[in-house]
Amino acid sequence: MALGYLSEIFVSFQGEGVHAGRRQLFIRLAGCNLRCRYCDTPDSLDRVANYRVFGRDGVIREVANPVGAAAVLADALALLERDVVDGLSVTGGEPLMQAEFLAELLADARLPRPRLLETNGMLPEPLRAVLPVVDVVSMDVKLPSNTGERPFWDQHARFLALAGGKAYVKILIDSGTEVAEVERAAALVGEQSPGAAIFLQPITDQHGRIDVDAAALTRFFIAARRRYGDVRLLPQAHKLLAIQ
Repeated sequence: MALGYLSEIFVSFQGEGVHAGRRQLFIRLAGCNLRCRYCDTPDSLDRVANYRVFGRDGVIREVANPVGAAAVLADALALLERDVVDGLSVTGGEPLMQAEFLAELLADARLPRPRLLETNGMLPEPLRAVLPVVDVVSMDVKLPSNTGERPFWDQHARFLALAGGKAYVKILIDSGTEVAEVERAAALVGEQSPGAAIFLQPITDQHGRIDVDAAALTRFFIAARRRYGDVRLLPQAHKLLAIQ
């Protein structure tokens, strides 16, 4: 039995990508292999001693890490008994750092579908273990001009090729983003995963502010659209709504 490290479990509205507006069960895993400057879930970057379960009644329960899949499933099913959801989102951190645990957890048919995996697109080999039990893969293309990390073009290419028709792509943008990188990312999607929607997502700070103006948004859109057919601009709706 694999053991996993979680950050939190809760039910809320999806604020990003193709499932924006859907009510979902969120299972957030702890631990990430990157340290992006704009990370909006810093509490999930490292493995922690406990994870939190947010009840609909406002009660927050703390559970010790590491934990087995059966215990996480029990927490998830208890939340589902008191709510209505349109699917499941597995997020992080980087969930694929715990691919064995995740594959065991998602093997249970009682978890809702569609199942969305949110990932930084850096770990193609671990994806193989999880891909059969997820329905949609939301992959970030990490641009060095705004992440503060080195380029990962080769890893992203292998990841997209493996994810195939299950993938869509998010490209995060702000005032420091280089237009040439947005264009290169769009071309990469066209080469490796034609048919995957691209979402240009303005980076939102902890106060709900977006550091990019309308003219820059237009430049980024035109750059991406020049290289790929299905490009959409979408902010983080949950940040605008001030919800979890």
